[in-house]
Amino acid sequence: MKDKTYPPFLILGTNGSGLTTALDIYADHGFMALANVPPGQVAQTVLPLAEQQAPVAFTIRLTPDTDAAALVAELQALKSQWPALKVLALDAPEEVLVQRYFQSEKRHAFESPQLGGLQAAIAAEKKLFSPVKDLKDYSIDTSTTTAEELGHKIARILGLPIENEAFTVYINTFGFKYGAPQDAELVFDMRFMTNPFYDERLRPLTGQDKPVRDFIFNLEHARTFFDKWADLVADMLPLYQAQGKTRLSIAVGCTGGKHRSVCMGEALATYLKERYPTFHIIINHREMLKWGKPALESQGAARQSDSASASACSIGEVAGA
Repeated sequence: MKDKTYPPFLILGTNGSGLTTALDIYADHGFMALANVPPGQVAQTVLPLAEQQAPVAFTIRLTPDTDAAALVAELQALKSQWPALKVLALDAPEEVLVQRYFQSEKRHAFESPQLGGLQAAIAAEKKLFSPVKDLKDYSIDTSTTTAEELGHKIARILGLPIENEAFTVYINTFGFKYGAPQDAELVFDMRFMTNPFYDERLRPLTGQDKPVRDFIFNLEHARTFFDKWADLVADMLPLYQAQGKTRLSIAVGCTGGKHRSVCMGEALATYLKERYPTFHIIINHREMLKWGKPALESQGAARQSDSASASACSIGEVAGA
């Protein structure tokens, strides 16, 4: 903080969107942190702090009685009077905020007999917050953002370097007939490919077995798709990282989560490991416990489930096809 001058920051957001965590992050960077400034008292409370040596970061307390129009006018006047002021808006969908409050077992500040229960309270606060957040200079959706990622995003806003930042990519294969995962940022459907399940010789095997891999990558449409898909995903990873994310979850599905999704997920993992050696690439097969044992031991001997098996999926052949 000694070598860099930072502007003051107003952190706006609804309850449960990460206001306290964000304010703590600013405090860690040397900001004078002020929580829950009442509307109508922002200028008289915050402006005197501008004369202090440390930059200021503050939040505003929203209540059911807050006049949104009056607050917008107050903040617009403050920005005119204090041009250096930056506004960071935090937000998350209603269903995420509801889940967070259920898990924390805390009472929402807007809950009342007049407004109703938790969901109605969150909806009322988001409605009040909507015109206020239009004043933002920066915005962060915290619905899939961890505290560590929020710290990285704020550091980038402040122009600070991020040291020892690790980026982890989770590749999770699954079967659509068992339900799609709910925690993936990217979901890819491999059911357009010819299904090895209908080959009796391949049915007992999985996408980790060489006969299944050979079957799939002998399909022209599979080879063409993989070339484009792997490059697309690979090009996206550093862009996600640039937005402050430290992890990305990719779901790859087929009907049963045993053949096509497994083979393509393993091949993608190998490709990404080769392209980004410093990233942590972790693959998991959700339906593995449903696979059972291969019927033919001779074919089962071809199974290779470690990282070397993924390399055997011949990325060079795929890329050159």
